[in-house]
Amino acid sequence: MDKVTFKDILDPVSPDTFFKEYWGKKHLIIRRNKFKDLFNFEDLNNYLNQYPDIKGLQILNYDNKDTRWCLDKVKKKQLNHGVHQPMLSKDQVYKLWLQGKTFVIPLMEYQKKSLVDICFAIEQYFGTGQANVYASPKANSKSFPAHADSTENFLFHTEGKTKWTIYKEFKGEKPKTVLEQFILEPGDLLYIPTHQYHEVNTIGARILISVHFKNKPNQSLEKFAITSDKQNNRNKWYDWRPYRIVKKPVIKERLMNKSNWSKPYFNKKI
Repeated sequence: MDKVTFKDILDPVSPDTFFKEYWGKKHLIIRRNKFKDLFNFEDLNNYLNQYPDIKGLQILNYDNKDTRWCLDKVKKKQLNHGVHQPMLSKDQVYKLWLQGKTFVIPLMEYQKKSLVDICFAIEQYFGTGQANVYASPKANSKSFPAHADSTENFLFHTEGKTKWTIYKEFKGEKPKTVLEQFILEPGDLLYIPTHQYHEVNTIGARILISVHFKNKPNQSLEKFAITSDKQNNRNKWYDWRPYRIVKKPVIKERLMNKSNWSKPYFNKKI
């Protein structure tokens, strides 16, 4: 896919249907495998092996007291939950992963071109966003409790299965009425509107990517502003490879001098 569009992301739901029926109103589940290779455990393995020279790593419930450990705050010597947290060695981080801790890594869109392309496409309709990776090594890895976000969430599931609970209540109400429960698998996309309460539970090892955006100021169906590619302020993705591999075209050529016609064609590179 040379260029990702918002239509590609929502397929088979049209953008027109999305904004009229779902935007800001209710969640949407799209089951397909078009984007299941956005970010996998091999990508996560390569990224985490650069620790501590990475940004934004957060470890949920790292001390079994519902405390979130934040690498950036530790490096900046900032208080987290009112205390200075210790710097963890790579070995300590790895052991926490083996124990089943959930890792959250914000601002990961520039780790893969496909993620940048998705951000570009959605940002035509919304404000500037970002891609956060959520990774868990096994079932029942603790994640966030039921909560509502202040952004529009597009959640791409790329590894494993997760059980989701969507609540009827929006911001300002306590989550109590279950609207729907379902299981998402690799390739599935879930849209959750701003301020809708939701909760996720891991069934096994999993990766999902939360690509989320704020709404543009004063955006409405009656007066909808779409940003062009030239108006988008996001940094481009550049191809730094000095030599690009170009595949030679393949043509089919008829064999006219063969007695065996069971395979009348062969591929010839030109």
